[in-house]
Amino acid sequence: MVASFLLGLLGSLGHCVGMCSAIIILFDRQPIFQSKPAWILAHTGRITTYALLGFIFGAFGQSLWSFGSLQAFLSLFFAIIAFYMASAFIGLTPSPELLFSGWIQSWGKLIRGYKPASLLSPYLLGLLWGLLPCGLVLTSLVTAIAAKSAWLGALNMLVFGIATIPSLYAVKWLAAQSHTRTWSRSLASLVMMFFGFQFAMRGFASLGIVDHFMLGSFMLW
Repeated sequence: MVASFLLGLLGSLGHCVGMCSAIIILFDRQPIFQSKPAWILAHTGRITTYALLGFIFGAFGQSLWSFGSLQAFLSLFFAIIAFYMASAFIGLTPSPELLFSGWIQSWGKLIRGYKPASLLSPYLLGLLWGLLPCGLVLTSLVTAIAAKSAWLGALNMLVFGIATIPSLYAVKWLAAQSHTRTWSRSLASLVMMFFGFQFAMRGFASLGIVDHFMLGSFMLW
């Protein structure tokens, strides 16, 4: 959960500001978004989608981790994903968003053609906003899978979504701060690399290559 919070807080300073600034401008052109409650509803809808995705991916992870004989290999597999996401986050490898370029274009057309007609419209737009393929969200979903529980997966993504709110409210100012975006991406990448390291060590420990490591009652790996 700490990883989800740090990814949301730090990652949003670099990634969300660049990717979501156009969305915020698009929403801001709608008359209904001239009120603060509309923005609150939009962010609530976005975070609702994240929590639902977390629930689904957490349930998927729960079913995967139930196979005890596969836990070592699953840990190593998720370690590889985490390391790749960390490197993509700082531009060393292609972003997974490239796989969803067609989806992103279709999403943009849908949003541009949507005409808010009721007080629920901002919330509905927020739900759609949460479905936008985003490398940071995909990265955070790894933590939902690792939660080994549908409800913990949902909670992880809820925490992640809430942590992105400050940056998205300050998007216009942060967009001009290139140095802020650089160091925040680097820190978010380090968080994911540590997560990957933890996964890798857990996999090696399950294979008997290294010993499990405990911090009090908490198993670090």
